Amino acid sequence: MNKQLMQARQLAAAGDFAEAIQLCKKLIKRGADLLPAKRLMADCHVEIGMLHYGGSGLLAEAEAHFREALAAEPRHAGALFNLGALQAGRGEYAEAIDALQRGLQTQPDHVGALETLAKAQILEGRLQDASAALVKLAELVPANAGAYLIRDALLVPKISASLAAIEETRRMVVDKLAAIEAAAAPITDPLRLPAPYFPLSYHGLGNREIVERLAAIYRRAMPSLEWVAPHVPGWQKPEGRIRIGLASHFFHEHSIGNTSRGLVEQLDRERFEVILIRLGRGRRDALAEHLDRCADAVVTVPETNLQAAREKIAALKLDILFYQDIGMEPLGYFLAFARLAPVQAVSFGHPDTTGIPNMDVFISSDRYEPSQAQTAYSERLALLQGAGTLAYYHRPQPPGAAPDLAAFGIAPGDRIYLCPQTLFKLHPDMDEVFAGILEGDAAAKIVLIDMAPAHLRRDLEARFAGTLGAAASRVLFVPSQPYPSYLALLQGADVILDTIHFNGQNTTLEALALAMPVVTMPASFQRSRHSHGMYAAMGFTDLVAGSIPEYVELALKVALDAAFRGACRAAIRKRSGVLFENLGIVRGFEEVFRAMLTSVADGRA
Repeated sequence: MNKQLMQARQLAAAGDFAEAIQLCKKLIKRGADLLPAKRLMADCHVEIGMLHYGGSGLLAEAEAHFREALAAEPRHAGALFNLGALQAGRGEYAEAIDALQRGLQTQPDHVGALETLAKAQILEGRLQDASAALVKLAELVPANAGAYLIRDALLVPKISASLAAIEETRRMVVDKLAAIEAAAAPITDPLRLPAPYFPLSYHGLGNREIVERLAAIYRRAMPSLEWVAPHVPGWQKPEGRIRIGLASHFFHEHSIGNTSRGLVEQLDRERFEVILIRLGRGRRDALAEHLDRCADAVVTVPETNLQAAREKIAALKLDILFYQDIGMEPLGYFLAFARLAPVQAVSFGHPDTTGIPNMDVFISSDRYEPSQAQTAYSERLALLQGAGTLAYYHRPQPPGAAPDLAAFGIAPGDRIYLCPQTLFKLHPDMDEVFAGILEGDAAAKIVLIDMAPAHLRRDLEARFAGTLGAAASRVLFVPSQPYPSYLALLQGADVILDTIHFNGQNTTLEALALAMPVVTMPASFQRSRHSHGMYAAMGFTDLVAGSIPEYVELALKVALDAAFRGACRAAIRKRSGVLFENLGIVRGFEEVFRAMLTSVADGRA
């Protein structure tokens, strides 16, 4: 072996990768030991790239080294895997998939690369491909096969192509969960490629049976999930202040941050000690800083170590643990299996039942729940009386300058039917609404707000092509806006369209704060009744439809009849105050908390 090649290998082994690369370049230039020199040079570039990527965070430098490695050895698996991970982190999912698949041709059983590939395929909307990767992972890592197979079972498209597609998806989920039950597939790390179930909530159907079944699978596979905090068995009702922990990953500029803010600020400090529990290190912004200042204490728990997170919360010796959302991210979901406080509650942050036995109470409003609502919940339902919202909600500031509508393809004569909800709330039933509006108003433009990942819009446009035909060209997607511009867009619309089966909460409150008419249609579950509940609390229900044809009729009337639109805006302006900065909502929560603790204390007496 060439002495310089041996020296280069010694330098690489000592961590002096840059000098090793220089020696390899000299060898390559002379044509000596060409293949091993190129291989070693590629390895060194990958090592430097990994130091930049994982250590110093110099992503551009890391990518340059991965590409240098590939220039030396195009099939270098390590370079392809790291490049793919970097691209996936940037949201370049198609490019990441290509790089990872090329690397897997060389190392087909690389678990980390397969996991990254599955994530990228899911985010790109390539669910069948992701299923194949997940099934292979279950074969490669049998000790954690259950976690991968559950992730496969819950590969639910965020945009449903049709009602029949929803039915087929749900049959698939049930069948795959049954197979996991029959195989008693083990789980050792539920946080490894975790499986969110929240897309099921956008189907307009009840999920209690599915989520209870899912929770039972986890509990059988990992009994340790139901860990009990040391202070709970001997707990007694506090004589002084009640220690309540509010837990979420989203205590920042987010719908959860907005709806949690009032409780953190306004809970009676003579009766409650309020502890903000951040599930992992979330985004830092002005609202995050404000929430931290308002809380009596702030605790951040690690998001990748479940037991460490449990122990950190247990050390707080809480009386009540109130999750602001469960189901939108993995840590909160798996923490909810444990008994970390005598009373554990959840509310409308993700408005669906959890199916988890250690979740005691779901807090809602009698304005939101239909009769027999309890059957939809595994938790005991606790209802605030007469509440139009479940948040002490700060009225947004009026917007500034109007957006440039022409830049979005909106002409001066167009009428704007704005549906400002996230795209995955657009149930196939909304297509019938859009079709009726576009047929009834030749000047109508349905305006939606675009969002990542890109396949959501692609999938919707494909659906609209079939359901709306040529009229689909009058559905416009505008880019996400800074908050003041978003409010201006709301104010510039002729009418706001609420989504059927999963309403707005923040979005409806924002529109009503601007006295903008929101047409809504309640259905069978709380998540479809938020806007109806707000209108009921206001004593104004003129824009609440009982059917899709009535919904279309109301939307057209608001947009086409200026007098009716003006009357609706005047009524909303006059009556909407009950929805904003209402201390009665906070006092209602306090009474529910007190009753929950009394119930537990009485049960132990």
